[in-house]
Amino acid sequence: MISTNRETAPQPVVPLGAAWVTEALQLAGFQVRFLDLCFLPDPVAAVADALAGFAPDGIALSVRNLDNCNLLAPKSYLRELREVVRLIKAHSEARILIGGAGVSILPHQVLEYLELDFAVVGEGERAAVQFFSAPDADAAGHVAGVVCRKGALRQENDTTPVAAGDIVMPRLHGWVDVGRYLAREPVLPVQGKRGCAQRCLYCTYRIIEGSSWRVRDPVAVVDEIAEMMRHTPAREFEFVDSIFNEPEGYLELLLEEVLRRGVKARFCASSLSPKGLTEGQLRLMERAGMTSLVITPESAAGATLAALQKGFDEDEVHRAAELLGRSRLRALWCFLLGAPQEDEETLGRTVAFLNRHVGSKDAAFITTGIRIYPGTGLHRLAVREGTVQADDDLLMPSFYFSPKLTPERARSLLDQGVRHGRCIHLTDTEAPVLNTLRRIGTAVGLPTPFWRYAGYAKGVLGWRGPCGIPERRQ
Repeated sequence: MISTNRETAPQPVVPLGAAWVTEALQLAGFQVRFLDLCFLPDPVAAVADALAGFAPDGIALSVRNLDNCNLLAPKSYLRELREVVRLIKAHSEARILIGGAGVSILPHQVLEYLELDFAVVGEGERAAVQFFSAPDADAAGHVAGVVCRKGALRQENDTTPVAAGDIVMPRLHGWVDVGRYLAREPVLPVQGKRGCAQRCLYCTYRIIEGSSWRVRDPVAVVDEIAEMMRHTPAREFEFVDSIFNEPEGYLELLLEEVLRRGVKARFCASSLSPKGLTEGQLRLMERAGMTSLVITPESAAGATLAALQKGFDEDEVHRAAELLGRSRLRALWCFLLGAPQEDEETLGRTVAFLNRHVGSKDAAFITTGIRIYPGTGLHRLAVREGTVQADDDLLMPSFYFSPKLTPERARSLLDQGVRHGRCIHLTDTEAPVLNTLRRIGTAVGLPTPFWRYAGYAKGVLGWRGPCGIPERRQ
């Protein structure tokens, strides 16, 4: 198993999905070796050494992202990945299966670009076991969830998602050198559910994880946390579910189990929805040890929220902000500039929200433009508006930005309108100095989340980069 992700901005991401598939392969009787390319200076040489020392019969490649989703400074990861694939094919006759979130969105395009034959769409635990157990390549290509380079396009009913009760413990510490990740931010991921029942215009979660919620037993999730605490120094964990507070009632069951077990850890959540958020939920989060969360309204304007099909309105965003403002939880608010129906008036409403509700304990993360992926409502809208052509393969990054505004004008309005320095732009996170600051913060034991120090880093270090974005002075 090769985890190919090498991106470390905005922070290195522990390869949880790859570990899950690796654990399933081992439980099925395979002898497995795990290679994580994230921190290695020469990934091609590392793969060559691994092939020489292990001589595998099968090779699984896990691809988290195809590119950095950054309209202002787009970067594709596929060229480097192609070099790895070419090295593998030159030195091994092993059967190869590629998968991961990035591949699931564009499987045929990825196979064609990399000149590979097989990809798994969606979760890979069951498909990988069956693929590598198949007696020959023809049988492997007929495994549910696997698509072939020259095969027909996959239909939604090609495979049944893994039942929640059949999801194994990934045993991150058994496969990943978690110490290297903890040295950059002392947090490990845990996932309590898969899938998403929402229908946001731009989102790919339904393609990657399925269109319904599959919730794990809270006991099993807390068992996983306790296991990581026994085997690693981690004492903070991030719930990386698609939406932490859905489906209704699961958040309560999970955190009540944390409390019942007396787990002495800190927690955060990577995606909270304003929809239906209650004061009782926030109090439960605080009692269970949660200290921060990421909340994802994407806009504070009703017209834009409706266009994005977020499932909540402007009033609900403000109500959630008022609840969070009265809590001890730190909130990172995520907004998209240039979404459908965005104009100067709607952006003005978001600016007013940022001034009113993003207080001293909080911050806002701003992304300019939205990456267009096939199979999404945003793709269909972009075709109708002429942003992309219907036959564009979208393998290389293409972005949507409202035709009622330009990125430059949007950024100008934001910079002029926001009266505080707590906005973090996507391109900010690519400043090289941040990796160093993250390591220093971990070494000296600074409290997380590290995004809380963004304003300090901008003001004290004085880094300023493209489009007025801070970058360290030389």
